[in-house]
Amino acid sequence: MCMDNRKHLHIPDNFAYIIRSGGANMRYSEFRVSYAIAVGGVKAIALIGHNNCGMVNLMSRKELFVKGLIENAGWTREEAEDHFYHYEPIHEIGNEIGFVSSEAKRIRLRYPKILVAPMLYNVNDSRLYLVNEAD
Repeated sequence: MCMDNRKHLHIPDNFAYIIRSGGANMRYSEFRVSYAIAVGGVKAIALIGHNNCGMVNLMSRKELFVKGLIENAGWTREEAEDHFYHYEPIHEIGNEIGFVSSEAKRIRLRYPKILVAPMLYNVNDSRLYLVNEAD
């Protein structure tokens, strides 16, 4: 699921592995997914994105990002801008529903025996929705 702090799953202990990544982007967490499947015996994945995600239109947040690294981390403007420009293209998700749907399809191809359910958490009504992939 996304790393956003507006969401917290209420699930029983020992029920699930939880991997949090910006935009529910598992591209750079694949080893952890493989571990959960291979060692943990995971048979299903709920891939949870959410609306109003900060990984959508990252370029519009560039100045906020850069300013935050300067003020909060002590970086120079050049270091912060270089960091942003290096990582922005690999973390931009486009739109929440389209991305979680395409990411679910990608994970299914990688792990064909695993059930993958793309879902969207609506931060406005605090509800979780199954994404309709029929379109």
